[in-house]
Amino acid sequence: MTKPVQVKPVKAYTVATNDPEESTIQFATTNVAARRQGADAIGADFTWVSCKRAPWADQYAGSFIPAQAYIENGWQIGCTNCSRMVSDEHHALGSDGYETDELLTPVFDGDRVFCDASCKDDHEKEVAARNAKFEDFKKAVAAAQPGLTFKDFTGGYPWCGNRATFTFPGAQYGGSVSEKENSTTLEWYVANGDREAWDAFQAQRAA
Repeated sequence: MTKPVQVKPVKAYTVATNDPEESTIQFATTNVAARRQGADAIGADFTWVSCKRAPWADQYAGSFIPAQAYIENGWQIGCTNCSRMVSDEHHALGSDGYETDELLTPVFDGDRVFCDASCKDDHEKEVAARNAKFEDFKKAVAAAQPGLTFKDFTGGYPWCGNRATFTFPGAQYGGSVSEKENSTTLEWYVANGDREAWDAFQAQRAA
């Protein structure tokens, strides 16, 4: 009779260097495996990192760890909007990493934390503005160059600028168009190998 294979449970481990900002939670079945994963994630040599159990995080294996759980267990998390560090006692942290007398009223949102409700509101406004600008970009490029076949669009939050790639009749490589964060100017690029086909395409459009 075949003996059933014993599956080791996945557990949480804290992998860290001497720099607290490089600490990471890793899920693995052994300390050695977690240490190796953590070293890779941090970008450090295996011998440069420490590894110890983090039982509080076991329940999050296979999913994300909420920001609130991190903070309640002694970690410091940066505000998603302004990057100010939030600690377990909700005191603002100074540039030296030590707590100040200023109290925060953090708002938790899944794996994110905000200093307070106004910081969360500012972030949501920025996200909406970037996404709206991305939609305007899509319309603008289509209107500026009718006849192009757009392939991929990249933009909206969290991207700062917007970009699209396209092709056109006779093109081998295609081209791209981009828009910087604080501008609505469209910057077009066509590969040198497609310049002749591009000029012919533009001439046909103008005819």
